[in-house]
Amino acid sequence: MANRLFASVVAVLLAIVAIYYQELLDTFSLSPNPKVVDSAREVTYLGSLSLVGVEHFQNIFYAEEPTGKRRFAPPVPTRPPKGSVIDATQAGAWCPQGTGDILPFTSRVTNISEDCLSLRIARPAGTQKDAKLPVAVWIHGGGHALGSASDILYEPDGLVKLAAADGLPLVYVAINYRLGLFGFATSEALIERKETNAGLRDQRAALEWVRDNIESFGGDPNRVTVIGQSVGASDIGLQLMAFGGDQDVPFQQGVMMSGGPGLTFNIQPDLVTSNTAAIAQQVGCAGDNELQTLECLRGTPFEQLTNLSVTASRAARPPFGEGYFYPTIDGDFIQDRPSQLIRAGKFTKGIPLIASWVTNDGAWYAPPTTATDDEVLGSFGLWLHKLSEPTKEKLLQLYPLEDFEHMIKPEHEGQISPQYYRAAQMNRDIWFTCPVLEFTWQYVKNEGVGASEVRLYEFNETRYTPVFESMGVSMWGVAHLSDIPYLFYNDHLGAGADNSDDQLGLARDFSRKIIQFVHKTQGTHDRLQSWPPAFSVDLSESSTSDVPDHISVQLFGGPHGSVPARCSEGIGSDREVMTEADKALHWEKLFSRCAFINGQQFREEAGV
Repeated sequence: MANRLFASVVAVLLAIVAIYYQELLDTFSLSPNPKVVDSAREVTYLGSLSLVGVEHFQNIFYAEEPTGKRRFAPPVPTRPPKGSVIDATQAGAWCPQGTGDILPFTSRVTNISEDCLSLRIARPAGTQKDAKLPVAVWIHGGGHALGSASDILYEPDGLVKLAAADGLPLVYVAINYRLGLFGFATSEALIERKETNAGLRDQRAALEWVRDNIESFGGDPNRVTVIGQSVGASDIGLQLMAFGGDQDVPFQQGVMMSGGPGLTFNIQPDLVTSNTAAIAQQVGCAGDNELQTLECLRGTPFEQLTNLSVTASRAARPPFGEGYFYPTIDGDFIQDRPSQLIRAGKFTKGIPLIASWVTNDGAWYAPPTTATDDEVLGSFGLWLHKLSEPTKEKLLQLYPLEDFEHMIKPEHEGQISPQYYRAAQMNRDIWFTCPVLEFTWQYVKNEGVGASEVRLYEFNETRYTPVFESMGVSMWGVAHLSDIPYLFYNDHLGAGADNSDDQLGLARDFSRKIIQFVHKTQGTHDRLQSWPPAFSVDLSESSTSDVPDHISVQLFGGPHGSVPARCSEGIGSDREVMTEADKALHWEKLFSRCAFINGQQFREEAGV
């Protein structure tokens, strides 16, 4: 009897939901099965409608399946036959990578396939073909080792819905691209055949698909802002420097979240060539003839290559395998070290940028047990294995231990050493902050855009505090990835994350800033006037060194609120004129630390 009663209640509830959903559709004259017709190519895309009124089109292929002779090779654009009806209602496969759980608030990786070169598109329900909406294209991070456009971390409904509610609707696109061995294998044979850096070439092909096709989805191909996080941000910089800057990029603006090309360490191809050869040896493909080795690798089952390459990369670079297969100089797509290309002006010009870091971006790169100078240096030693002893000594001098003694929280007394926070800050600056300053400053200095077209932010809030506490890593603070759910205005984060009104309020404010930037194009009103440019407009008054002598950074969240902070070299003695936010920025000592990290000696030893 109880079971029947329960079933009856469930049936009634489902009926109510169905009625509500249908009323919602009727109110807005929406279809639960939206479709897009590309009349020029005679292709129809069938999508789905979410409960919050966002249309989704998933698993749209921009390139042919990269298998057989196409494995490792540049992507081949898809050309669906006329009359094709494409089912875009379900998410597609993730590109080959390790399966299983990554973090509590990310998707479990289960469905991987080489046939993964696809896009997901989201737009406000009812968007018309002639809407000409600006487009935001997402390039996910993950160290070129993991990730997908379909990860729950990047759920776009909140962003798309907020933009529409504010009268600034946009079309959202996210890219899958090849990772690990499949995306970044290299050898002399691959270099000679210009079949290297496949993952970056995938991104370029996807952006070209957007340029050529997004109009059918109501987007404007001339108003595309590409947004990337971590290596996704780094890759935006590499796209700007691709082919020595001789080819225009298929986007008009960029948002680089926690990343610049300077985080691609050891960019000469020798290390990745060696790692590629090691996998070939394990599968029995190694030999004196490189072309035969390549053909053998192309005939090896992808499952075998995935398992071996993921195991090798995670053993060498735990826990996720970053820095084992990654972008390298090939004389074609990447023609030189990024730090040399940017200084030589070999990049696409005219692309306004927002770039950033989060306050504790380096927190998870340092083991919580870090307690000695050697352990501080060892926290990045696997990746930066060519640093000289004088360079290591200089780093320790630039980050004196006493600067971090105040960071010990009462609950960590006797458990966490100030050396941990010292290592975390050093990692943050080496991986993220200084590469961001390096790229943006050199881009302005070498006439990429005017100084008024580059903005910086530091994010100092996280919704993951309860999650980190449950993981036993509360010392991470505002760790890497923290700004992502604010961008996407995700109001239902899982894994016990903070969905409080205060956090959602900050998410609205931050997401709106990025939405306003997406809507900004040359010749239109600048909605970001309260967000000061990063650098002095008069470059003649600025330093000619590897760092500017003045920066303005928009802070989001934290004890000082969302306010601009300014810092000038040598202003430390004049603290009376500084706001509390200015003082916090000054404490980071970015001028002296990044002057060394972005200087010639460090850049050469880091291979950037």
